Amino acid sequence: MTLERNDATDTRSTDPAATDGDRTSGSGPRRRLRSFGTDLSGLQASVIGLAVLVVLAGLLATAPVAAGLAVGSSASSVAAEPTAPVAVEAPGPVGPTDRPEISGGFSRPTYTGVAGDPVRIRYAADNPDGAEYLLIGGNRLSDTGKTVGFVDVVKISGTSETTINTRTIGTDASNAESCGLEGTTCDLEFVDESGDTVAENLSALSGATGAGGLARPLVPQRHRLAITNGTFIVDDSGVVTPAAAADQADLVLEKPRFSEDVEVFTTADRDALGEDVDAESLGVLRENGAERSAVTKGNRIVLGFESTGIWGALSHFAAERGAGPIEAGEAVDHRVLADLLEKESGVSLRVRQTNAGMNERPAKLDLSRADPEDVSLIVADAAELESPDAPGRFYLVIDTSDGDHFPEELEPGDQFSVAFALEGTEGERYAFADGQEPPAAFASASGPDDAPQFPYWEAADSTVRAEASFTVRERYLRYDHVTDDGDLLVEVDEGQLTGTTSLLPRREMTATLVNDAGDAPFRAESPLEIADGNFTVGVDLDEVVPGTRLNYELYEGSTLRDSRTVIVVSDVDNPDELVIDDAPDNVTVTEGGNLSALRVVARNAGGLTGEGELALTVDNGSLGGSWGVRLTPDESRTYDFASVPADLDPGRYPFTLRLDGDTHGGTLVVEQDPATTTIDDEGDGSAANGTDPDDDGAADGTGDEAGAGGDDGDSERDSTAANGSDSDAASNRTETDGDGGSGETSDGDAPAGDAPDSVGMLPLPFGTREALGGTALVGAVHLLGHWV
Repeated sequence: MTLERNDATDTRSTDPAATDGDRTSGSGPRRRLRSFGTDLSGLQASVIGLAVLVVLAGLLATAPVAAGLAVGSSASSVAAEPTAPVAVEAPGPVGPTDRPEISGGFSRPTYTGVAGDPVRIRYAADNPDGAEYLLIGGNRLSDTGKTVGFVDVVKISGTSETTINTRTIGTDASNAESCGLEGTTCDLEFVDESGDTVAENLSALSGATGAGGLARPLVPQRHRLAITNGTFIVDDSGVVTPAAAADQADLVLEKPRFSEDVEVFTTADRDALGEDVDAESLGVLRENGAERSAVTKGNRIVLGFESTGIWGALSHFAAERGAGPIEAGEAVDHRVLADLLEKESGVSLRVRQTNAGMNERPAKLDLSRADPEDVSLIVADAAELESPDAPGRFYLVIDTSDGDHFPEELEPGDQFSVAFALEGTEGERYAFADGQEPPAAFASASGPDDAPQFPYWEAADSTVRAEASFTVRERYLRYDHVTDDGDLLVEVDEGQLTGTTSLLPRREMTATLVNDAGDAPFRAESPLEIADGNFTVGVDLDEVVPGTRLNYELYEGSTLRDSRTVIVVSDVDNPDELVIDDAPDNVTVTEGGNLSALRVVARNAGGLTGEGELALTVDNGSLGGSWGVRLTPDESRTYDFASVPADLDPGRYPFTLRLDGDTHGGTLVVEQDPATTTIDDEGDGSAANGTDPDDDGAADGTGDEAGAGGDDGDSERDSTAANGSDSDAASNRTETDGDGGSGETSDGDAPAGDAPDSVGMLPLPFGTREALGGTALVGAVHLLGHWV
């Protein structure tokens, strides 16, 4: 699209000495021209006065107005006291002579603002016999000789301050009393340098300026300001100069700037804040929020954008809706932003879901459908960009509860992208739609591709965009220490329930812990405190023993949010801890006997029923055995190792006991059995009567010292007598049948058969030990006189 204007260049004067025809040069401040009297006498005085008037007339007609400061300046527009009123009259041909003299002055020589934003101008003006007018524009660029191309005249009678909306000035939506509006009555006259009338209103002036129409909007440039009585001179190049001006100043508009950063944080929902809290204050939102992009379902996500050049349009739409002036720190009807996005084609803001399913419509933010309870628009001062008379930054506060602003209901896990942009296509310029004068403020001309254009971008500019993202997550409390059954664990010493949460600190929740059992009922109440996504519930458990179970309830106000069982333990990281409570350091046994003297007391030191293995290791694995242990909280039980034979040579051996991470070490002393006689191999042979030495029916009536069943002498330790001595000793050995079958010992208390070769302990399921009366099994068990 093409902008039809004659400001083909944005080159601006940087020479403070550059002047228009309404300003003289000199070393002091700007000098104001005064009307010349006729008190000179004689021809000489007349000639001098005429010459001065001609020179001044030439200067006014050809020289540009001084810029006052470089275009890049960002001087504050804080109002100062107006300068003293001084009458200024342009010499030369002026048409009607009945115009009254006007007096007044501006509060400063230069006003600085941003194109597209409001600019406040203070002044003093007095015209006793008529109206006062403010000329805006009409000048030429001081360093190119080309006209700016913008002219507007605003009626200012009876006022001392005017806020010019630079986005709408010169259009049908002007906020000021523009003489171009049909409803504003103005007494204007435009004359040429010969004094002939050119136009009597702004509409008729367009062709007379040589611009072929008045270029709009008010672009980034230096524009003239003049307090006038309504009579203007138009030179051949189209420059419009006041015939009489009380004072002149400059309006320097800068190009808008844009921040690509988006501020994102979450804040509590309105209900959590309460009725007495200002839910639309940025301070309150931050105080009750967190700087994170994951918003808990039901909370609000806050998105902050920063740009200049859009505040004039927002101010216009706010005025149309009766939403009042836009001021930093105040909330504005969110529909004002919706109007901007709908009518200003060069500004866009999109919030849409990015992870919708195959058959799902992505959720999109629709501001036009939003309820004020669901979406808020808050404006603030810019953090990075300067906009003297406009806030510069706005925040969109979006509730993630169900509402019409998202036609599709939001769910935990939904992901959203955010994009705020000022649109631009290189090579294109913004232009108002043709067909009327003044033009419609928010109707642009169509370009070749009908591409949207931000009004204040140049042809070399392209789209600028600020992007962010956020996700919706569930509301939860996730406890750190929980059993498989969902019970909570708390250490008796620390007295704290801890965990993580998606809730914000504003949530006021209280936990109660109660135990009505026992002689001393227990009750405690404590707040649930939230900080940085973590929560803590503190409780005094000094009088509570591990294993105690408490009823836990969590309330938000009077609403029950959670109900569980809390178990008090010594260590939350090992709540079913099994320990070796007692075990000997030294154990002495007889060679060939067993380790019944090694008795161990195991205890559950935790708060839950614990299961583990009590394991014995002797001499790095020479002997070993184990017990399956299952104990309820604070329960103790004694285990022995009578089933493990002392199948070691006499000597001292280290042993180690292990149970659930607890260990105990000691020394096993094996002593020689005095009842054992060792027979050398050379003593074995045939009896004198020639019978086999293994034949128990020897002629002398004595049996071989070898074990029953034909075993050699080493089998003497394979069977353990009831009294703990070796039953294979020659003096106690009894005959067995020829095939090694079982039989009774001579004294009735020793097993008749050989014990199995393995001395390892058989694994037992829990409860076996109890069912067998504490008897450990090795090979076989004798019950009620029968071998099984």
